[in-house]
Amino acid sequence: MPDEMPDICQKILNFYSQLERDANHRYKSWEHCYAYFCKENAKPDEACLHLAFYLASWGMYRGSSFLLWKDYLIHKKVVCYLLKNRKKLQGLDPSSATKENFTEIFDLILRIRNWYQENIKSVNGATRSINVTDTLVTKIILGTLGCVPAYDRFFIDGIRKKGLHYAKINSVNFESLMQYYRDNKDQFSAAANEILNKSGVAYPAMKLVDMYFWEIGFEINQNNQKPSNLKRTTSSANSDAFKS
Repeated sequence: MPDEMPDICQKILNFYSQLERDANHRYKSWEHCYAYFCKENAKPDEACLHLAFYLASWGMYRGSSFLLWKDYLIHKKVVCYLLKNRKKLQGLDPSSATKENFTEIFDLILRIRNWYQENIKSVNGATRSINVTDTLVTKIILGTLGCVPAYDRFFIDGIRKKGLHYAKINSVNFESLMQYYRDNKDQFSAAANEILNKSGVAYPAMKLVDMYFWEIGFEINQNNQKPSNLKRTTSSANSDAFKS
């Protein structure tokens, strides 16, 4: 895909430039969370705190979210499972991923979804069945293991723009995403090296995939705005819900 090659690295760096302009940008919460989960001596309670703040920074505690009504320790059972089983999947490179890794990823998605659904029966004192979305589950995995991108609105718009189909995360559309990375590995690696040189932070492959397609989706949203609304939308995208 020669026509896409320069585009990939540049869009990732466009996304990353927000972190360069603001040392305390909310997107830094991903770096802090992922780095903590990579520690050999990570403690579950502290890991919960990192996960909760990262999810809040990325829009998962607002509006009608059930998490808004829970403290950070609601994540403890999930966090303990992630810490115990992180070795095979953390920072997974699609170039070396195996069928076993795919099975493990989708088992993990199911386990996380099921745990919240089976163990959270009330929200703000009212009995309620909760909806554990692809967005929430994949954001949890991205922030802790970095082996799945976050399937939020802009990311989905981005993959659709590039002809990768999506209705709900499954092994077929996830494999197409992994293959896209393999086909364009040089450009993803170039972006990773640029970020490493700038910050000293090693971004895993699927985080780079997340940034690339999210940036495409964000640009689509900007281009669809009327001129009178563009300034307001651009500003709000950097301050509220658009990584959601």
